[in-house]
Amino acid sequence: MSAALPDLAGRAEPALQQAEPQTPSRRARPHGLVLRLPLIAATLVALAALLMAAGLGLLTRQYLIEDVDAGAFQAMAAWNKSLPTLIQQDNVWGAYEALTAVTGEQLAAPPHSASLAVIVDAGGRVFASSDPKLFPTARPPEWTPLWSPGQLQVNSPLAVASAHPGLSPPIQSGNWRIYVSALRADSSANVGTLVYAVSDALYRQRLASMTWWIAVITLLAMAVFVPIVWILTRRMLAPLAQLQQAMARSDDATRRISAELAERDDEVGRLAGAFAALLEQAEHARRAERLAAVGALAAATAHEINNPLGGMLNALRTAKRFGQHDDTTRQTLDLLDRGLEQLRSTAQALLAQTRPDQRDLTAQDFADLIEIIQPCQHERGVRLHSQIDLPPTSIAAAAGPVRQATLNILLNACHAALPGSTIEFAVNLLGDALHVQVRNRGTSPPAALLVAGAPTSMPQGAGFGLWESRRLLSDIGGTLTLVHAEGVTAATIDIPLRRR
Repeated sequence: MSAALPDLAGRAEPALQQAEPQTPSRRARPHGLVLRLPLIAATLVALAALLMAAGLGLLTRQYLIEDVDAGAFQAMAAWNKSLPTLIQQDNVWGAYEALTAVTGEQLAAPPHSASLAVIVDAGGRVFASSDPKLFPTARPPEWTPLWSPGQLQVNSPLAVASAHPGLSPPIQSGNWRIYVSALRADSSANVGTLVYAVSDALYRQRLASMTWWIAVITLLAMAVFVPIVWILTRRMLAPLAQLQQAMARSDDATRRISAELAERDDEVGRLAGAFAALLEQAEHARRAERLAAVGALAAATAHEINNPLGGMLNALRTAKRFGQHDDTTRQTLDLLDRGLEQLRSTAQALLAQTRPDQRDLTAQDFADLIEIIQPCQHERGVRLHSQIDLPPTSIAAAAGPVRQATLNILLNACHAALPGSTIEFAVNLLGDALHVQVRNRGTSPPAALLVAGAPTSMPQGAGFGLWESRRLLSDIGGTLTLVHAEGVTAATIDIPLRRR
């Protein structure tokens, strides 16, 4: 039996050590959200800028093509007024001058000029052109330099003119944008066909210049806004990094930093508040674990005390029964008997706390409690009026927790009662439940324990006995209700009986 105490004490020590906060074995990874989120935000800003630049480039190209079309339509409209008369007058030179006035001299130009204009007469021969080398006069036109039959559904611009009596829509053929229009005289007779081709070189140079400026402006915007987004995102995530560092430290600074961050009215504040609550729960768990270790140690101590105490009581009662003693010795032996019996009852109650299912409750358990609190009665000068209305058989309730909880309440009532007052102690059965009530006139219990649902955390000051009683009763499904009104405190225990 003597080895039980060191064994349990040895098991309690690791429990206390386990309750201590663990130091993190490694630092947080540097490449976390604090780095990735700013990088993602900066990348999105850069992608948005590039997409806007691409959209502006495409829009600029479309506008430039529309400008080319507008200029071509204007030139075609002017030619439609002047060229039919020149054709009727067979004025080739005049037609050539009218064409080159818009397209410019093409004699020294390479085959792919900026623009070309060709007049085909009603007989299908070239009447005049802005580039006589590519389209000689009085010969059938060879459309190969302009036309790409593989990309178009028609064989030549003349087929487009027959399909569109007036000005045809623009046709994109290779690097050329072609416009075709039938030439009609005042008598509405068809005197020929005008083909006007504009090379995309006219707008590509302007498009390249504007694209360069768009690229420069986009790069400047990225150089300005990407660092701004990076800095702002890092600043927004700085409290989160601070909270993470506080969580990794797990010391007093952790609670201070968590409390400061919990005052923020945002997601970080709510996260810090949740973490602070988690720290509080962990602290309560550590305290409960320490209490469990202390309880195991107390149980071992009570077990070791109970055996020699029983032997001492047996020896004392044997001496009282068979010895011859005077009055003084007899009174001394009686006092020792009561004192040792009280110590044994206390040790048994402490031992029963760790073994709540050891046996069922009996009426004698409450009689033992009345005997145990007698020294407190004499010390405080209070009386105890008890009424125990229980059957002679055992009751289906755990004796250990009920004894200890009731003893705590009686001792608390004895210390809080006014001198000369009376403590009322009643025990009975109400249906399928055990009902215990203790009433005393005196000071009120702590306000936190008067609330229905009493705090789960261990009280720092007074009220530990009542808190422990409530914990013991909750383990077996019971409840403890405390009410203080007009100077009277009533503690009520209700415990449902087990089914046998």
